[in-house]
Amino acid sequence: MAEDRYSWAEPGLEEVADGVFRCPLPLPGDALRAVNSYIVKTDSGLLLVDCGWDRPECRRTLLEGIGLLGASLGDVLGIFATHVHRDHLGQAAWLRDRSGAWLTLGLGERATQMAFASDPSRARLASVERLRRCSAGDVADLLIEQAKHLPEDSWGPPRPDLYLCGQELLLAGSVELEVIATPGHTRGHLCLFDRGRGLLFAGDHVLPQITPSLGVELPGEDSPLSSFLSSLAAVRELPAGLVLPAHGPTFPNLRERVDELLAHHRRRLEGCLEVVRADGSTVREVAAALPWTRRGRLLKELDPFNQMLAVFETEAHLRVLADEGRLRTEAHPGGLRYFRGS
Repeated sequence: MAEDRYSWAEPGLEEVADGVFRCPLPLPGDALRAVNSYIVKTDSGLLLVDCGWDRPECRRTLLEGIGLLGASLGDVLGIFATHVHRDHLGQAAWLRDRSGAWLTLGLGERATQMAFASDPSRARLASVERLRRCSAGDVADLLIEQAKHLPEDSWGPPRPDLYLCGQELLLAGSVELEVIATPGHTRGHLCLFDRGRGLLFAGDHVLPQITPSLGVELPGEDSPLSSFLSSLAAVRELPAGLVLPAHGPTFPNLRERVDELLAHHRRRLEGCLEVVRADGSTVREVAAALPWTRRGRLLKELDPFNQMLAVFETEAHLRVLADEGRLRTEAHPGGLRYFRGS
């Protein structure tokens, strides 16, 4: 029987290293199925690495996991969020208010956090506006229509107690963790490295089964793919015996997986270049010409949210090709067009 690639998402508590526990939190309606929250026991309390959506299912599962360790919410010492996305940060404010725990976030996420704090309505429309600049107004319209049928969304990323830039040593009781800046998935994405135990808390930077989305943040980074490739190189040589990702099972071969991700993006760059037409192509046109997911689906076959991810990822690859001089750009009323040659 083939191995169930989603078995890692089943609820429960898995001790992945001495005093380190993986607690999958459900993501209802999301193809990712779950997000891993890691609970680290220290002599002063518990450290949480990512904490899930602000939803009853996530809250209940996390509290049950903490309870299985003979602890309670009051034992949570701190919350380290690898990045600003709500499946990693969603219930951080609720947890902080009830536990007194501190909350950290990457300094690069400050612009996103402030955008939501100052004008949440405009922040939620930023992705729609960006899709239109990519000549993907049809995808923008689909997202707007979909939003009409969803409950009103008032969530915004909370302000952390401390922003980290990625050169710190995080001390949680007796545990020492190196903070590593890994921009790309978001501009402020951070990883944690426990050098003594060879553990890399990888967030969404290095995932075992999928490639992380790029540039889904506010405001958008100039070249998220360039940042991501550099960040992969930065962690490749770490002496990590075990990688603890946010989605998927833990795995041992960091260097091998990094090389697979680098190769994937090299192939994707060549694929983008190949489908750019002689008379120029928009981001949306290139995205529509590429296969998506492991099943090779067309853009129009994806749901609106994943169409948005596909357009933004295509934009990230085209920017790299333009920066390398392999494509040139021209501004047109319908959006930026990419042409072969300098």
